[in-house]
Amino acid sequence: MKKRDKPSENTKELNVVYIRSVANSLGTGMVNPFIGPYAVRELGASSSEMGWLQSTSNISNNIMQIFWGRLSDRLGRRVPFIVFGGLIVALLWVPLLFLNSASQLVFLVAAQALLGSMATPAWTALIGDLVPQHRLGRANATINMWASVGSLTATLVSGIIMASVGGTVRQQLIIPVAVATLCGLISSIIMLKVKEKSQNNKPEKSFVADLVAAARLAERSPDFVRYCVCSATFTFFMSIAWPLFAITQVKVLGASMLEIAMLSVMQGIFTILFTNWAGRLADTLGRKPLLLFVRFSYVSVPLAYAFSPNIYILIGIGAFWGVVAAFEQASATTYLLDVTPEMHRGSFAAIYNLLIGTVTFFGSLIGGYLSDLAISRYGLVLGLQIVYMVSAVGRGIGAATYFKLRETLKKGARKP
Repeated sequence: MKKRDKPSENTKELNVVYIRSVANSLGTGMVNPFIGPYAVRELGASSSEMGWLQSTSNISNNIMQIFWGRLSDRLGRRVPFIVFGGLIVALLWVPLLFLNSASQLVFLVAAQALLGSMATPAWTALIGDLVPQHRLGRANATINMWASVGSLTATLVSGIIMASVGGTVRQQLIIPVAVATLCGLISSIIMLKVKEKSQNNKPEKSFVADLVAAARLAERSPDFVRYCVCSATFTFFMSIAWPLFAITQVKVLGASMLEIAMLSVMQGIFTILFTNWAGRLADTLGRKPLLLFVRFSYVSVPLAYAFSPNIYILIGIGAFWGVVAAFEQASATTYLLDVTPEMHRGSFAAIYNLLIGTVTFFGSLIGGYLSDLAISRYGLVLGLQIVYMVSAVGRGIGAATYFKLRETLKKGARKP
């Protein structure tokens, strides 16, 4: 009976989680889509510098998660990590306005990601703690839907503000940064309303021994290991293209900040429209079919950036990418939670994120330096196209590895 009552018992906590998702995404949506264009247009970042920007963000966001995740499991608490991590991220938006070089931006983004990473494994684990297994797909979809609503609204408003303010990109970012900081503070403080039940995990080992034990347990979990290998392969090739997107938007297509915002908004609209359907499919059809659709669909991203004649083609294709993102939100985290033991969700999520952060660190660096080399030999457009094609082929190979995954949704748990 307790398991059946769990969703109603946690309704209040889940409502706070939804509100936090909106407030947090409002903050990140005000600034995040414009970090790359800011680096290229205002700070004059090269392809290799964009590679460092992307790669250090990836590794910094993930390198400490195994520590924070295991500490969260050990203490049986999630909320303090979410609160403090969110506060740090919010306050570190402000220095963005005072930077003078791309290297300074790399350092700031890395510091923000490193210190704010304590919230990520705790957030994933909290959702797993509050929601029963047969409803995880729909719950994740709903949470991400509200996050998309916040991000979509913020990005559109931010783009309009920046277009109306004019001046340099730095001047345009003043109001968005102020709003992002305020929303980040609100999203953190409101989590204090969540009354989580402490699991009272009494440690029998030292912290280091505990971490080693968690890592060994992960090694003995074949579904988790297989998912890590598939995800690492795909995201490595996926990340090769990441440093190039802002360069293509600004230098090749000559997009304005409002047009860049429109690209994010188009994706966000279709993510919201398809989120509930994607969540239902994850809990009825299964996680694996959705993951395969998502990974093969993302092959289209570098191809579109390589050959689009203008930003409006990308905005149009962004509608499809928004649908893909909805299916990803409903299946990726859900599958991860399915293959992790309940008492170790924080540490398993952290191990997974550390792996993904490491491979994307190298992937983004390789993409940045490879594009510098290709551009120097073949020119801007052809040089970028070569690297985009490398990413596209690699994504296809990585997507094929997902056929090896086992479906984790049990037949008896598939409820309409």
